[in-house]
Amino acid sequence: MKKERRKKGEEQKRRFNAIKDLMSTFAMSTVAVVAVVTLMPSSPKADIIKAVPLSNEVAYQVNVTDEDNALDSSTLFVVLENQLEYYEQPISLGENSGYFDELNANTQYRLSVYGSKGFGQERLDTLTLTTKEKVGGTILEVSQETIEFSTTYYVDISIYDPDQTYSNIQLFYGYQWEPDMELEYSSIPITSSGMNIELPDIYTSYPIHIYIEATTDEGIEILDEIWVTPPFTLYSSIYMEYINQSQVGFHLYGDMDVGDITYSMNIYKNDFLLRTDSIILADSNHHGSSFIIDQLRPNTTYFLECIATYTNPQTLAQESVTLYQEEVTTLNEYSYTYNKQVFDEYIEVTFTLNDPSDYFQYLYVESYDTSEEFELFIEASSQYFIVEGDKKTASFTIYIPTTSAYTIFISMQSQTNFSARQVIDTIQSE
Repeated sequence: MKKERRKKGEEQKRRFNAIKDLMSTFAMSTVAVVAVVTLMPSSPKADIIKAVPLSNEVAYQVNVTDEDNALDSSTLFVVLENQLEYYEQPISLGENSGYFDELNANTQYRLSVYGSKGFGQERLDTLTLTTKEKVGGTILEVSQETIEFSTTYYVDISIYDPDQTYSNIQLFYGYQWEPDMELEYSSIPITSSGMNIELPDIYTSYPIHIYIEATTDEGIEILDEIWVTPPFTLYSSIYMEYINQSQVGFHLYGDMDVGDITYSMNIYKNDFLLRTDSIILADSNHHGSSFIIDQLRPNTTYFLECIATYTNPQTLAQESVTLYQEEVTTLNEYSYTYNKQVFDEYIEVTFTLNDPSDYFQYLYVESYDTSEEFELFIEASSQYFIVEGDKKTASFTIYIPTTSAYTIFISMQSQTNFSARQVIDTIQSE
């Protein structure tokens, strides 16, 4: 009996150890799964800012942000549903407004925002509402059409006034050009129960206030209102300053409403991408920055493409926009020798240039005061070359500025091609 009990006990022990090992393996697997989940991007965020149920419509305004660029934007929808009905409308990142119509009265619906990160549709925000009679006025939707620098907004409105309670119904809209300015309002009369009202030639990047106002026996009443934020546009630019036999120089201007912006210059030759040069311009650099593409071959044609990458302050998503595309040809070969002697109050310069293609006609000198936060122009002068065949020479004196800190630029330039320029030297105070 003891032997049988011992064998039975050993068998139970083996079973216990097997179960223990199995549970340990399961725990390890669970830990591994948790580790994978923590590496997934955080959920995008959606907010249903406004939802107004009417007898047969539901108007909405939603805002969607995606800080981790996790969403597939083609999967963003506003959905209105119940057990018997399902309706959806595509939306984009940022602010959206719209409405569902031809609905059943006195019916409960669920309004939701959906989007996918690649693992199926995820409900980002939701609420429940019931269609019902609403006396007064409602802004159903605000849409827009942008043409060059001006934007036209279209406002769909609905008026329901069975007892003739309201008179002199007006749509007011106001906006500002600068953040510290007061909003300037205009008004348009509402003359029917359903209208699509055009607000033309609006130019602002700040929120627009739109509301419906009416007169009653008790005074003025606001029936509905909405704030609409124009979609963000990057105001950043790049222009070519000069070109020579081995460089193309650009100047960048950033956007003060955005954080750091990365500018990437794709350099192509015969449709083949040779390399990509990048520079980051901080939002604190309001005066821009130079962006020099160097190590190029003389007399060679390149295709240059500059792409700006930034974080949209409204959607929090990373976006890219092409700022520049152009075919450029570097200058043919030339060579020069340059010597300078620095004295207490002036600098003596001698220069010799071998310029077979006759690109350059003079030397140009610029002096700047750099003792303050921003450099200040002092003076500029030019020295024309003495020409002897392909050989060009110049000798001149540069007077040192009396400021505590300075920078002097010496370059050779062309009289006929303003983009042809070669920087010879940059002299700075010690």
